[in-house]
Amino acid sequence: MVKTSVLLTAYNGSIHLPVLLESLAAQTDRDFTVLMQDDGSSDETPSLLNGIAERDNRFVFGSEQGQHLGAAGNFLSLLRQSDADYVLLCDQDDFWEPDKIAALKQAILELEAQHGTDTPLLVHSDCSLVNESGEAIGDSFFRHQGWDPSAVTLPQLLVQNNVTGCTLIMNAALRKLVSAHAVAKDLFMHDWFIALTAAAFGRIAFLNRPLTRYRQHGDNAIGASTQSLLSRGLSALRNRQDAKRRILLTYTHTAVFRKLYGEDLPAEARKVVDGYLATRHMRKIPRVLAVRRMGCVMQSPVTRLGQLLFG
Repeated sequence: MVKTSVLLTAYNGSIHLPVLLESLAAQTDRDFTVLMQDDGSSDETPSLLNGIAERDNRFVFGSEQGQHLGAAGNFLSLLRQSDADYVLLCDQDDFWEPDKIAALKQAILELEAQHGTDTPLLVHSDCSLVNESGEAIGDSFFRHQGWDPSAVTLPQLLVQNNVTGCTLIMNAALRKLVSAHAVAKDLFMHDWFIALTAAAFGRIAFLNRPLTRYRQHGDNAIGASTQSLLSRGLSALRNRQDAKRRILLTYTHTAVFRKLYGEDLPAEARKVVDGYLATRHMRKIPRVLAVRRMGCVMQSPVTRLGQLLFG
């Protein structure tokens, strides 16, 4: 039997957690477990998790329950505890569409049929956007962010991540790689590191369906911007230093990725990563031209313009 595990991390999430747990329990594909781990909450989160575990034996606790590991640390802890064939990541304040697990599992099974189970594989999907109260405010996270669904290669993802953790499913080969190399304190965001790992060692596919209702509110660690894409572009033009910092982050994150994998990176991926890092010390025009030749281009006209002006 295929073993599927949902990794749920929670921290002071009692306001929205009941809706999330209800949507997990109501999945049409019932062959899964939920490995849960509270991150040291001071609200009712632990009792809510205890309640679902008592009602539904598919919901179980991780071994570091109640410790304060941080967002990335908590997910990585659960990832290392899992022995599942397929793993999905789950945020505490979203809502999963009833067929989310079924759809993502089918997609990754098809990807494995093409590339084999030993290849690290990742499938991710779109989200719809809801506000604090759960009311719809957008039908596509990708359109809102200006992301390109076809951007699944390492050069593209080095400069702009479009893989949101709560939308992905990974196979065991990818789970093992990430578990062996990721260091929480070094990561900007764990989903970006996971995406780069899949692109460097294996394959990524995008399922063009909104399978998660992504709740946008003031407590999101990183979420959808409340501004339109055009407004964000104009704001970036006015805030030159912020735009430069965003581009600098791509180099910092790439350097961390390179350090954590070292010589374990496949030769072609190593060439791409080292090539991109080398452009950081070039003069402006040669750098811009080199980055474009490598295919390290951002995904929307606005972000590509920012990359051209401030990169």
